Amino acid sequence: MEFKPRLAARRAALPALVAVACLLAAPALAAASSQGSAEDHRSVLIAFIPGSTSTVSGLPFTGQPANGSPFERLTAQPGMAIGLSSAVQGRYNGVQALLDISQGTRVSLSTYDPQKPNPVVLVPDRRGGYFQGWMEINERADSAPANIQPGLLAQSIPGGSAYASVTGEGQLDPIAAADRAGRIERVSVGSASSLAARAQALLARKALVVVSLPSGAAGDVALGRMVRARSRNELLIVMRSPPTKRFAQLLPIGIAGLGDGGTLTSSTTHLDGVVAGIDLLPTVLDWLKIDVPEAVSGQPITVLPIDDAASVLSLKGRLQVVGERRFPALWSLLGAWVVLLLCAMLAADRRGMRWAMRTGALAVFWLPSMLLLTAALAPSMTVEVLIIVVGSFLLGGLTDRFVGWPRGPALPAAVAIAAYLVDLAFGSPLVIRSLLGPNPLFGSRFYGIGNELEATLPAIALIGLGAFWYGREQSSRAAAIFAGCGLVLAAAIGSARLGADVGGVMTVAAGFAVASLLMLAGRPAPKTIVLAVLAPLGALALLAAVDLLSGGDSHFTRTVLQADGSGAWWEIFTRRFELAGRGLIRGLMPLATLVALLAIALGLLRRDRLLAPVDGDSGWRAGLAGAAAVGFFGALFNDSGPMLLLFATFIAICGVVYLRGDPRLADGAPR
Repeated sequence: MEFKPRLAARRAALPALVAVACLLAAPALAAASSQGSAEDHRSVLIAFIPGSTSTVSGLPFTGQPANGSPFERLTAQPGMAIGLSSAVQGRYNGVQALLDISQGTRVSLSTYDPQKPNPVVLVPDRRGGYFQGWMEINERADSAPANIQPGLLAQSIPGGSAYASVTGEGQLDPIAAADRAGRIERVSVGSASSLAARAQALLARKALVVVSLPSGAAGDVALGRMVRARSRNELLIVMRSPPTKRFAQLLPIGIAGLGDGGTLTSSTTHLDGVVAGIDLLPTVLDWLKIDVPEAVSGQPITVLPIDDAASVLSLKGRLQVVGERRFPALWSLLGAWVVLLLCAMLAADRRGMRWAMRTGALAVFWLPSMLLLTAALAPSMTVEVLIIVVGSFLLGGLTDRFVGWPRGPALPAAVAIAAYLVDLAFGSPLVIRSLLGPNPLFGSRFYGIGNELEATLPAIALIGLGAFWYGREQSSRAAAIFAGCGLVLAAAIGSARLGADVGGVMTVAAGFAVASLLMLAGRPAPKTIVLAVLAPLGALALLAAVDLLSGGDSHFTRTVLQADGSGAWWEIFTRRFELAGRGLIRGLMPLATLVALLAIALGLLRRDRLLAPVDGDSGWRAGLAGAAAVGFFGALFNDSGPMLLLFATFIAICGVVYLRGDPRLADGAPR
């Protein structure tokens, strides 16, 4: 039988055929595997763009001339969502801005020891490099009252990060690429023309690459090449390199990969068009599908599907002038009051003096409302100061004319509280642009009210409520009305979706608790006094419940309610008091604080004489005492400490000045 040898020969040849087929298919399988691996490889490229450059025409990626502003150059990139990044918290420092990006959390410079970071130098070695002086960076971070870990971003990425730059251009940008030991795994330095290609080559090996773009036309060309070379699995973040200038900064930032254009935001800021530098770390790790460490306080950046670069740029311009206009406007108001007082005395002696006292005090009570008006108009500095001064005194004079003394403060207080509650309900677009707003430029608060308004609004509300209640008796109903008004104001100031101010809740609760006690008929029971003392803590607990139920995702929720044990709570507590203590010893603040405390003590000891024009009226007594309590307890509950004491005490003094402007004493006749 011949078929048996043939069958045996075929069986013997089968393994050889299989081996040949495998050899032939190996290149195709390898190519397919490589392609699949490349598609699954996610990477992040962070490119730091320098400051203004000269105009360059005919760029290959846009076909349009380049603009000098980094923000305008970012808006020219196709498919890039744009916004502004808050650099640091408090006083600005360029090195600290990069350290905050690398560590994903931040505190004020004043809480570090030393306050400014020491100089660091990138020293290259075989393939990578390390920062000389990084040990001092870590020691300084340990001095801060928080879990600060410089280099946490690169440390969290397997294999570390890489850095690419141009020969001859010294940069601090690689700080963002350093790990916890201050090391960068791979460093590439070469020509500007090869920068984009070198960056892409590094992305094939490392999941995170940081690039320092060159200045001038070469930087625009390199950025255009990076935009064109970006794959769908690459997240491209382009950010203005933190400058060495000392004033506060909002750095232009653009991201390609989170959406097709749009405007950037995050849960850190809750402000359209504004994110924080510490948000880069969780954004990068989320893109790479790496768990974000618990030490990180930043939140992932998201994209709103709206292209509104003009509004973002307008916001930046407004925030940059708020700080420099704040005190000139306030001093102009006080100076105008002095001039008005002198002129009125020359024209009508005591009658004119008391009219000027009432009108000036009412102008101060109208000031918060006028600040919202100028925030909406955004005029030049001269026009803004004129509107504030003339408008406040005009409204003060009209109020004195048509609202009988001593109920005058009730009208500006009601208007101010209503206006601010409405603005807070819409996301506080005017409050953050006002001269007494939180000013996101300094990176502490991005919506809601700031520390100055935190003391001013409750104090004005209490005096206004006391003036409205003038002539009525003490009663449980009166105390309940005062407490209810305080509850509404505390809810607006503390709610995560409105004010998001934890210290403000306790401050309002303390002030209105004191006023409510004084509105009770007779001596309050010990139980009532205990409840009043616990009011700030009760308000805080209520805020926590509302925040959790509403999903507010506020800073309070993330740092307090979700804090990891008593150690984290203690850090928050000590940080607040450390900041308040540092503010107390700065400049003339010790003297100003002493004057404010003495003024409160004098008011308590001479309360009968001060309230003589209204015969010791219970409403006015409760309002003034509550305003003083706002300042005193606000200084204890907030990291700005003495600043709240000064503002609330000033409002209380204005209330007393208004009372002493009793028109019945215009001729000097005793009552």
